[in-house]
Amino acid sequence: MVEKRVKEIVVEDLKVAFGDFYALKGVSFFANKGEFLGIIGASGAGKTTVLRVLTGQLSPTDGRAFVGGMDVTKKKDLISLLVGYVPQLEHISLYYDFSALQNAQFFGRLFGMRPKEIEERARQVLTILGFDEELMTKDVDKLSGGERKRVSISLGMIHDPPVLLLDEPTTGLDAHLRHETLNYLKELNFELGTTQVIISHDLEIVDYCTRVVLLENGYVSQFGTPEDLISTLPGQGESLKVVLQSMSRPVLDKLSKIEGVEYMARSGRNALKLFIDEPAEHMLPVVQELNELELPYEEISIVEADFFDYFQVKPWKEKGKGVVVP
Repeated sequence: MVEKRVKEIVVEDLKVAFGDFYALKGVSFFANKGEFLGIIGASGAGKTTVLRVLTGQLSPTDGRAFVGGMDVTKKKDLISLLVGYVPQLEHISLYYDFSALQNAQFFGRLFGMRPKEIEERARQVLTILGFDEELMTKDVDKLSGGERKRVSISLGMIHDPPVLLLDEPTTGLDAHLRHETLNYLKELNFELGTTQVIISHDLEIVDYCTRVVLLENGYVSQFGTPEDLISTLPGQGESLKVVLQSMSRPVLDKLSKIEGVEYMARSGRNALKLFIDEPAEHMLPVVQELNELELPYEEISIVEADFFDYFQVKPWKEKGKGVVVP
């Protein structure tokens, strides 16, 4: 018997207008209970508007949105109990003269929690987030940027919400701290079963997501698991990587004419991934065509496609053969 998944978040044909301008033009997606959902898009794509709707701050012009089975437009008084929110800038939610535990006491009381309950919950979450006793009791202004971000996350979790919404949680952090923060969020997701929704413009969060929404100009350009999306490319997750002796526009133009190549993606200084059906069967014909086109190459191999490749060549954005050249 197949277990039925419970949808924790459901967004149906969501439209939001500001005067004559539509920030969202009919957005639909969902997240099952316990999933890690990434909502990715550039500035102006509609990410913040989605977040404001899900937190009950903004009413839709049309369509519906549900969190924990509750309609966000009809049960606004309950949404704050169902949703934890972590702002992009942690100084908005932190008192720097307080310790992490003191911050937790302040915010926990806003939810009617008792001091002992708050401390137990705060210690549970902060421990998962890598805090020891010294860090829990140190003033926030003496913590590092990554540690402050984790305190902000703990405050979003203080009332044990089933859903945690995070607005650009890796903004302002260096590469090491970005991955560290995402790893801690994944640990929270695993240990507590909290459904997490990350709003971001950064593709590196996809490695941590079980499901992804790509927003473009107020529309969902694609939605699904990273694996399912990548498998829709020619080669179903595999590609031919060609390392050339040099890269130029004339070389790219020649490569685009190779029979069967639908998309190309940069994969290094002089390397390209060619997306073609049945890469293993087409390797020899591609080698022959490279020789006929007099394009010297150093290596050709079958490699896995990743989400960055997918984002570069996604067919609904570019028609026909294409390549993104920085």
